[in-house]
Amino acid sequence: MGRLIVFDNVVEDKLNIIFRNKGCQTGLIIGQCTDQKDIAIRLCSTPTKDDDVHASTAGDADNSRKSKTNVPDIDEQWICQHAKQLIRALPGGLDILGLFIVAPSEFTTKNQPLLRQVLFSIFKILGKNRSFNLCSSERILLFICPVTMKTVCKTYDVSDYKSFANPAEWKLQSGSMKWHRIRCRLAVDIKFPIKSEDAGLSLQKQIEIGLHPFLENVKEAHAICNGSQRELVEPLDCSNEGKKSKKKSLHESDSSSTPSKWHDIELFIPLENNNNISNPEVCECICMMTFKGAVQCRAYVHSKATVQEAINALKQDIMRSITARFEIHCEDLLLIEEEQQ
Repeated sequence: MGRLIVFDNVVEDKLNIIFRNKGCQTGLIIGQCTDQKDIAIRLCSTPTKDDDVHASTAGDADNSRKSKTNVPDIDEQWICQHAKQLIRALPGGLDILGLFIVAPSEFTTKNQPLLRQVLFSIFKILGKNRSFNLCSSERILLFICPVTMKTVCKTYDVSDYKSFANPAEWKLQSGSMKWHRIRCRLAVDIKFPIKSEDAGLSLQKQIEIGLHPFLENVKEAHAICNGSQRELVEPLDCSNEGKKSKKKSLHESDSSSTPSKWHDIELFIPLENNNNISNPEVCECICMMTFKGAVQCRAYVHSKATVQEAINALKQDIMRSITARFEIHCEDLLLIEEEQQ
């Protein structure tokens, strides 16, 4: 048996809506990876293109209806753009687990090579935003047939383009899932030079090069959890909730979807020590760039997560947030430049 992917009642409700509508669509699977299994918490449908909306309102209602019922629109570039926007909005600990498609089994069987290509393209686009990966490189391709109301789940190792499909178990976990919330406030004050040799690069690439040492230091940062230093392998939640009576547990099951209390984590980022450099390098620079501010970091981990998993999820949110902020800033500058031209 391959990898286990569990989902809760929220995903089940989404599947029931898909089966009732009998329509065809694509989308992304959101959730969390662990060593033992993947936890799927949302199925996010691919948005409709603006030009498709205009076409349907202009009188192509029949063609639009046909595309929604028989043949899904597999636009690789549009799906990848959706993934890029979605990953920026996710807190630490949560990730894009894979791709799902709602279509008749004949269509998915015929177009499986194309769907595999789209899956690999998604994670190639997200590669630079996944520098702090929390789990394995296996990603999900979920086939949902609205006719037979059946699902088929497979996984691919997206780090190896020659990898083959592996069967996976798509399993319902009854009840709602409990999540631990982690937070941190990180003050950022980064200064780095732009070398003359990098003057011809784009602004986004220059910033990526300058921020790389800081992001590497975030990975090595020491952490204190809830004001104390704890063993990384011990459970994040050390309370005795598991010893409650069965009656009390059943009473609380309805509210189990409510996250637990906040866990505060403080990060201590190593300082750069340049005093031990025997042969300092002298280089010409065109400017000095400064990143300054405060990042409010948030992350979520499953109920049985360890201290190490919580710290990693928070570090992932820091790196993802800072990366997304400078990417959006550079995109805005390009948009303004295009409008001025």
